[in-house]
Amino acid sequence: MTGITEVNNLSRNSIYDKIGQESGRPSLNDSSQRQVTAITIIIPVHNEEKRLLRCLQRTIEYCDSQQWDYELIIVEDGSTDRTVEIAQKLVSRNDRIKLVSKEERLGKGKAIRSAMLYAEKKFVGYMDADLSADPSEFERLLLFIAEFDIVVGSRILRGELPKIKRPFIRSFLSSCYSKMFRTLFWGVTIYDPQCGLKLFKFKTAHNLLTQIETNGFAFDCEVIAKASSLGFTMKEVPIIWEHQYGSKVSILPEIVKMARDLMLVWYKTKILQRISRRPNAKESYD
Repeated sequence: MTGITEVNNLSRNSIYDKIGQESGRPSLNDSSQRQVTAITIIIPVHNEEKRLLRCLQRTIEYCDSQQWDYELIIVEDGSTDRTVEIAQKLVSRNDRIKLVSKEERLGKGKAIRSAMLYAEKKFVGYMDADLSADPSEFERLLLFIAEFDIVVGSRILRGELPKIKRPFIRSFLSSCYSKMFRTLFWGVTIYDPQCGLKLFKFKTAHNLLTQIETNGFAFDCEVIAKASSLGFTMKEVPIIWEHQYGSKVSILPEIVKMARDLMLVWYKTKILQRISRRPNAKESYD
């Protein structure tokens, strides 16, 4: 299946509507003072038949409980398991869900860029399908989105939140990658560019994400680097994040690829900065 599918109303009696109701994380807002939030949440997936149902139900449950004006965009690229079948069932029961399905493997970056073409709400965010960051964590980001163009979730900054528990090798590699990023992009004050929870104003997302060229996991780093070079304002916010086992990513091969891609992002960003300093360079990205 290629293209976008949008269909009808959700039946609250099926098994699809019951999974995830026991998550129980509280909202950060007092419901008596809450304004309606209009948000597009993009969820990139590839061979996620074991996680997708739980992820979508939890996200629907939370957004409904907050009375948000929301839409969910599942962007699937080249899955060979039942991911598409499960997504289609969910789409057929809820007109807030859109499915962007591509036959070829796109990579996270290109998948999110594809989904961005269908986003319609005031704010645009994306999250991981494994629920390492619960959708309720968007509340922490929403607190700052009026003041900033982009709000980034952070697993490194903790504030008053507890320290994140994850396997040593992942913590070590993540720390090394963060230091490499901040060395290459000196002056960019984001410690965790790779966190999979980010929120944008709609115009910012449209102007920025459609320009990103990295297709793989270094996509997030290019988002931060290019946003900084173009003058977008950013805020990094500590979030609750839980390590999820069962990742399909091979750590060492992926970290080598990400390091290579990061160097390429650095090279392209430096070129962009030189162009932006020219007298006739376009300065407005409002």
